[in-house]
Formats: sequence, C-alpha cells, structure tokens
Amino acid sequence: MILPPLPVLHPPPPSLAALLGDMLDIALPGGPLLLPATLHPMLLFIAGGEIRLDHGGALAPAGLLGGCAGIRSATASPGARALMAWLKPGQLPRLLGISAADAFDAYLPLDLLLPPAWLSPLTDAAGDALRPRAEALLCRLATQHGHRASTLALPSGWPARSAGDLAAHFGLSLRQFERRFRASAGQSLRAFRPQARLNRLLLNARWTSSPDWADVAAAAGYADQAHLHRDFVRYAGRTPSAYIQSLGGVDPALRLYRLPREVVLRMCAEPGLRV
Repeated sequence: MILPPLPVLHPPPPSLAALLGDMLDIALPGGPLLLPATLHPMLLFIAGGEIRLDHGGALAPAGLLGGCAGIRSATASPGARALMAWLKPGQLPRLLGISAADAFDAYLPLDLLLPPAWLSPLTDAAGDALRPRAEALLCRLATQHGHRASTLALPSGWPARSAGDLAAHFGLSLRQFERRFRASAGQSLRAFRPQARLNRLLLNARWTSSPDWADVAAAAGYADQAHLHRDFVRYAGRTPSAYIQSLGGVDPALRLYRLPREVVLRMCAEPGLRV
C-alpha cells in the first residue's frame, strides 16, 4: 500500500507563536471523514473544494472549529484542501476575543465574528496563496485582542492533581476555578479528564501492529481493558484495533498521528498532556 503524503507543516509567524501551534496544510482525497473528539479549538481555512459536517452543513471557507466531547462525521469533496491551526490552551480570547466555551461543539464562521473587509483578501485566495493571507489576518487579530488576558492553561502534572489542588495553584476558590476552567476548555474538569487521558495516549503511544491492550490500559491508568475500549469508541470513534488498522492506512482523519511524535505534541498538546 502506498500511503498518501504527510500534511505539510508551517510554523506560525513569530507574532503568533504564543497563540498557535504549527499550521497544518492537508489535502483531502474526498469522501467521509470520522474526526476524533478535539480538546481545543482550531482555526480552519478551506483552500479548495468543500467540507460538510453531517449534522451541520457545509463549513464556511474560514472559521473556528470549537473543541468537542464527541466524534464528528464529515464529508470532503474530491480535491478539498484545508489549512488548520490549533490554538494553544487559554489563548482564544487573545486572538478572537471569545472563550472556548463560546465555540464548544460548534463551527463559527469568521464572517460572524469579523468585519467583511477583514476577510475579503481570503475570498479569492487558493492553494499556496491562502496561507500568507490567513497569517496576515491572524496577526491583525492578535494586535487587536492581544491585550486580553488568557484563560487557564493547566500546569504540567495536572492529571495527578485534584480540582482543589489546581484551584489553589491558580489562587482561586474551587468555584472560581471551575468557572474559569469551563471558559478555558468549554467543559468541566470532570468531563475533560477522561477525554484528555485518551488524547494523551493517542499522542504519546508508540503503536505496534498488535498491542497488548490490557498492558496499554494499565500503563495509561485505566481500570481495565473494557474501560479503554469504551473511551476509544467515545472519543476516537473506533475500537482500539480499528484505530491501529486505520492509522496504518490512508484515513485522512488520522494522518496527523503519522507525523513525528514531537511535531504532533508541539502542534496540539499542552504542557500537562506531554507527560
């Protein structure tokens, strides 16, 4: 089997490095996409073709795809090409002036958030011309909103710490912390934990063709293999074995996980998820 080329990575401009991970330029072959749950929002610019959410219609050419606690089903037209960038934890207010909770489980077209004149340079951009124009727009947004405070970004080692301990880390009461965390992540810490645990496993694991799933479950902190199986289906949309099979194939929704581990972590993981 000849695998399709890996996505092309572009580091963000220096003025955006504190806000964004690397920008990912990916060509889609067309057909159905089963997208895993996403912890953090991402910016999406469609350079060609069309992407449709099965329960949301065609995506606007430029938009913000919020984090979500479940899988998303979509369809791409042949020749579709997308430029995307994950926002670093807590940085959404400093780019678009909104919280992650405002975009959670939604796709917000940028023409709902920005003046039309700001987006006009993107309308006739295609292929390689899109990225510099998108970067110019994002730099303009960072200049406008950069003075805003970021929301919470969890410290390294957070999975082993209680909500009360994390609240004390930030100098907040438990209620204040829970409110601030929901604004930052779009969901409660209790809901975030199991999703983050599977995300941590997907980003850090070095998969073999036939893993011992009982050992994988134990090493990742699951009570048993059945619990791991349920979380795979819930957040990745596949059983563990089906995920391994898809990872070694041509599934465009999982092409990100074929990139070198350090690149994936730099793009879309926060410090607390790199452990």
